[in-house]
Amino acid sequence: MLAAKGQYHWSAVLGDFTDDFYHLACPHCAVEVTIAIGDHGRYSAIRDWHQGDVDRRVLRQASPEGLSGIGRWMHETAVRDGHKALADGIAHLFGKGECPCCASVFNIAEEYTSANRPVLR
Repeated sequence: MLAAKGQYHWSAVLGDFTDDFYHLACPHCAVEVTIAIGDHGRYSAIRDWHQGDVDRRVLRQASPEGLSGIGRWMHETAVRDGHKALADGIAHLFGKGECPCCASVFNIAEEYTSANRPVLR
């Protein structure tokens, strides 16, 4: 359904939030930040090949009332269909993350969308 709504970037990567990772550049310092949402936690981090995710920062979940657009639709659909884990993951995905390098706070979904949404002509 996401692809039918023109949300190709979400339809291609959105999982069940048991072990989902999203990679994006910090909008302020451009360091690559890993966003983790799943059974191992909900955090932003710098991924190190040998040490794993280091300098973890807890994600700031969006309130359901504060969601709009596709985030609201995705969350409402998950709640309506009884998918609590999916609804919780969506609230984190559309929430705020903190860059472990420069400590700037950014909207995760906006940054992921700007980097990955295809240009439609």
